[in-house]
Amino acid sequence: MDELSKEYVISFYCNSLRMHGDTPAAVKWTGPGQRLRFESLLHLNADICGRKILDYGCGKGDFYQFLKEKGIAVDYAGFDINDEMVSLARRKFPQCRFEVFDIERDSLNEDFDYIFLCGVFNLKLEGIYDTVKNVLSKLFKHCRRALIFNALSSHEPRKDFELHYISPEDIYDFAAVNISPHVALRHNKGLYDFNLFIYKQDKH
Repeated sequence: MDELSKEYVISFYCNSLRMHGDTPAAVKWTGPGQRLRFESLLHLNADICGRKILDYGCGKGDFYQFLKEKGIAVDYAGFDINDEMVSLARRKFPQCRFEVFDIERDSLNEDFDYIFLCGVFNLKLEGIYDTVKNVLSKLFKHCRRALIFNALSSHEPRKDFELHYISPEDIYDFAAVNISPHVALRHNKGLYDFNLFIYKQDKH
């Protein structure tokens, strides 16, 4: 993603945060929809308790709040390109590590057991699909067990002009050929999004 597009993404969510406050609407979700998506991330055929996880595109730390409410204790880190969101997350959860970080620009010098990306690439931008593939490939190199990616599905019948929808079949094929042969796809028809689970080893 070019720098102009990144500036647009940062500005979009900063404005949304000011408009909606610390609510799911600030990241273009409803409360129930956000919770259902977070629940679906845990369908990865693994127990993440006690594991070191990265929430990439963490925003204001909503996924950590969800894990905390469910009593799932993890070694958590949240990365995002949006300094305002990261600052809010730090104030809300001072016990956690939050960083302003961009995998396309910055060097990552550590590995994680599980890496989650939930709704990170939902805005429609020029070249966004190439960015998705680049980011998934780069992050997976720092993943010991699995990477879990959530995105809006191109099968959604009522598309929002501002949002980016990905073909689940296309991204599955890309991951299986270019990232790892151990891939699982879960399509959520009610929400019209999907989760891609990319494993280091076969989990089926």
